[in-house]
Amino acid sequence: MTTQIRQLPATPSMMSPPPARWPHLSTVVIVGLIAAVPLVFFGDYWMFVAAKILAFGIAAMGLQILYGRAGLMSLAQGAFMGVGAYAGYLVAQSGLGPGIQLLAVIGAASLVALIVGLPTLRLSPLRLAIVTLAFGELFNWLLINSTEWTGGSQGAPVEPLIIFGFDTSYPLDAYLVALAFAVPLTLFALNLGQTHLGRRMMAIRDSEMAAVSVGVFIPKTKIIAFVLSAVFGGIGGWLYSATTGFIAPPDFDLFASVFLLAAVVIGGSRSVAGAWMGTAFIVLLPEGFNLIGQPNLYALAGGLLLATTALLLPDGFSGVFAHIKSLITRMRAQEDRA
Repeated sequence: MTTQIRQLPATPSMMSPPPARWPHLSTVVIVGLIAAVPLVFFGDYWMFVAAKILAFGIAAMGLQILYGRAGLMSLAQGAFMGVGAYAGYLVAQSGLGPGIQLLAVIGAASLVALIVGLPTLRLSPLRLAIVTLAFGELFNWLLINSTEWTGGSQGAPVEPLIIFGFDTSYPLDAYLVALAFAVPLTLFALNLGQTHLGRRMMAIRDSEMAAVSVGVFIPKTKIIAFVLSAVFGGIGGWLYSATTGFIAPPDFDLFASVFLLAAVVIGGSRSVAGAWMGTAFIVLLPEGFNLIGQPNLYALAGGLLLATTALLLPDGFSGVFAHIKSLITRMRAQEDRA
């Protein structure tokens, strides 16, 4: 009597090699060296700008997860920054500390993402973008008209975060607090692509039909990506409000969402490093025009840069660096063969 062994069908997780423990160690080292630059060379003002880059960079990483990995367009990332900022502000008004504020930020961002995402993620990418745009405008309207809770259009002062003696009312402390959140979130985003969840997101981005054929449950994967993106945005907004010490509805309007989308596109939507490069560039660009006394030229230069990048550099700045690295690798391989 013979025993028949039934061979199970291969799945993406079975075919993929196990993820490396530290697949982006060189990137982590480079980012760490860049993060140390403000501590050595910058004064208080530029330290404040660096802290703002970190806050917006965290939100941009969330959008990179949603748009660059899962292929979903959102025009509400600025609104999710507002959800985090105002959730932290309201909890702080009750006298609760940073730990409870962080939990409230994550909970509020997740809940709002589920409310917005569950009925809409089955829509086409264009319609999803329109729905998120509508949500962002509705959220901004609520902020303006909820004067007793949010301060209305006049905004409200925000109490600084005090964590282990670091006070975000001081630029250096604000930078270090933001960096303490940016580092683990960057590591999470870098390693997401090596996980089964990250590969499912990329399968959906490349082809939903192919993703279904290998057993990817598309709605669940999309909603996870949407919630992760919202949580990153909420944490970024919370840190931004603690750094600036003030929040107002214009800080989280449509322009903020477009600002973040531009950062991801310019830096490279398929790269975490690209999200950071794009954010740094978008934050520093207006500062450069301010230094030369031409602040009004920022909108024109930013629009031209975005159009040029979309046309000539589809993979953004990070794609240029990847291309250079690939050329160097091929040249070394040719030298070795010779």
